[in-house]
Amino acid sequence: MKTITNQPTDTPCRILKSSKRTPCASPRSLLVILALAIIFSIPPIHARKIKTKHSIPKQTETNIKDHTTESHDSIISLTKDSLTFVEKILPAIRFYGFDKTITSSMESFFISNSLDSEIQEPEIEIIYFDMQGRQLHKRNVSLDTTVPSHETVRTDIKTWDTQKSFYFHKSVKPKRQATPFSVKITLLSLKINPG
Repeated sequence: MKTITNQPTDTPCRILKSSKRTPCASPRSLLVILALAIIFSIPPIHARKIKTKHSIPKQTETNIKDHTTESHDSIISLTKDSLTFVEKILPAIRFYGFDKTITSSMESFFISNSLDSEIQEPEIEIIYFDMQGRQLHKRNVSLDTTVPSHETVRTDIKTWDTQKSFYFHKSVKPKRQATPFSVKITLLSLKINPG
């Protein structure tokens, strides 16, 4: 029968020769020490500083000048509903010299501007009549035209007579059979540049 001497049965740790104390502690103490070691090895979250770079373009004086837009305050749109349009504009804008021959695919006329301001993009209504005064056709046309102050400009537009069977009664009379017509041109709207 074996006997164990000089070894206590109630403690799991051995006694060191150089010390009378045991180097081991209870399992609970070991867990507390291990937890504290882990906690102190991780730096606190609130103490971390994260540096990020955002590239924000600097707005210089030259950049601001490059992006300036043209002011549209100088252009005024006027329609037949405006009192100024009826009283001042309509009497100052004149259409005359209409021409369309039997073979032409274009109609031409003159726009005269007696205002002290340049006019732009006039919109007109053209009504076509036969020589008995009956309406043949009616259309609105937006003209991409600028007429300077106190000047006259000729403009050309595509004709309504696609089959070339009509001619303006003051144009050259054709040799073949064709129907003469007259026109009434009314100004509907325009843009005016006071200048």
